[in-house]
Amino acid sequence: MQENTNQNLSSYCDYNETFRVYDQIRQPYGLEDLLQIFKETKTLLKEQKILEGGFGTGAYINQFTGLVSEIYGVEGSKQGLEQALQKMGDKDNVYLEFGDILELSFPENKFDAYMVNQVLHHLDTAPTFPNLTTFLEEGRRVLKPGGVLTINTSTQKQLHPDTGVYWNYKYIPEAASELRSRYVPIDELCARLKQLQFVEIKLTIPSGKIFNERYYNDPSIALEPVFQNGDSVYSFLTKEEYEKGNTMIRAGIEDGTVLEEMKRAAKCIADIGESVIVSARKSII
Repeated sequence: MQENTNQNLSSYCDYNETFRVYDQIRQPYGLEDLLQIFKETKTLLKEQKILEGGFGTGAYINQFTGLVSEIYGVEGSKQGLEQALQKMGDKDNVYLEFGDILELSFPENKFDAYMVNQVLHHLDTAPTFPNLTTFLEEGRRVLKPGGVLTINTSTQKQLHPDTGVYWNYKYIPEAASELRSRYVPIDELCARLKQLQFVEIKLTIPSGKIFNERYYNDPSIALEPVFQNGDSVYSFLTKEEYEKGNTMIRAGIEDGTVLEEMKRAAKCIADIGESVIVSARKSII
């Protein structure tokens, strides 16, 4: 673990600030789906060693500590690491460190499973996603033969500012479109997994919700600094775009159009989900 550093490894968002409020608006989801994927590995779940890359404030790791043998985490924000360490308390099977998921400190063939949850879009600014390949190569290196990589990400359809699943994106379309461009399309992600000889590539729509319940019922949440500071899409807004978005939401609350947009988004969530888990296994051969 590296101490006394304020480094933040996201390509666009200062997570040392975002993580201060992150747990107030976000929650771990898809836990049962991840567990099912881990259980399909040849090693019994209770004997598995699992790694999470970009673990944030430790919300996922905290859910898995009592279910597996050992769980490791690498985080590129000192603030996230500190909050996660507080969550873990005196649990003796958790090993967290500050680091870069593009250059993992672990030896080859160490882990039964490696998960990342809404992390990949922080790796690249170039449209060719060069760091994605580096990430996948490192994942393959540290996984045991037959081990599984799970990537919780979002599709281009889910992220669309006008027709996607996040109702507030309609009011900040420039920022939402910029964020969307940072997400590798699922077809491209699967193609790179195949190129690196991952096998059993599957897509799973996870259960649960990304945000706390209020996001889905109360549009005024999108006007509050805590919510805005806890969602990285707002990092892309100019001052003018920020003010315009807030003005549009206030007007929509008054005339009821925001509620209609929330209903549309809820129907879209029911149809396609809020995100997708891409899972793939390191070949045994």
